[in-house]
Amino acid sequence: MSPENLRQPRKGVRRLGPIEKDILSELTLGDMLYSFLLSGHSTRQFFKLAHERATYRHRRKLAIERLAREQFIQIRGSRLSITATGQNALGQVVSNTFALLKKTPWDRKWRIVVFDIPEPYAALRNMVRGILKKAGFLKLQQSVWVFPHECEELVTLIKAESRLSQYILYGVLDRIDDEDRLKRLFRLHT
Repeated sequence: MSPENLRQPRKGVRRLGPIEKDILSELTLGDMLYSFLLSGHSTRQFFKLAHERATYRHRRKLAIERLAREQFIQIRGSRLSITATGQNALGQVVSNTFALLKKTPWDRKWRIVVFDIPEPYAALRNMVRGILKKAGFLKLQQSVWVFPHECEELVTLIKAESRLSQYILYGVLDRIDDEDRLKRLFRLHT
């Protein structure tokens, strides 16, 4: 078989669209590790976890596109930066996030923000810490913050500062150690 024939897709093989390519490229070593750790009878659990991760990445991509369309962030190549409009919106989102503590019933999930921002960005690190405090987050450990309500929009706006996006992680947990103490601190009634 010639090298030209190797590069061309076989007839009958469907080409992948950009979203499908994105999802497949995002299936990382972590997903593969899940598959090895799970028993042979739990492949359904593996596919569920992979689907959840791909769905989260797709939702994040859509949120970034929406923020750019509304001119809250600016996209330059692979870098993002927050605009003046975005900074004003961030202030409003911080207020709205804080208001969730008083008026929204808890869905029994914890939102966690973890950051490891290097020393050259110390001013930005302090800004992130201040925003999280104003929004009502509680510090679990150094640079690990928790909140009991949906706050992905706030985290996306914080990460829009392109120098920070690679240093901040957001996650949703079903359970966390010392949960009873957190429930008391957030005044959650279950």
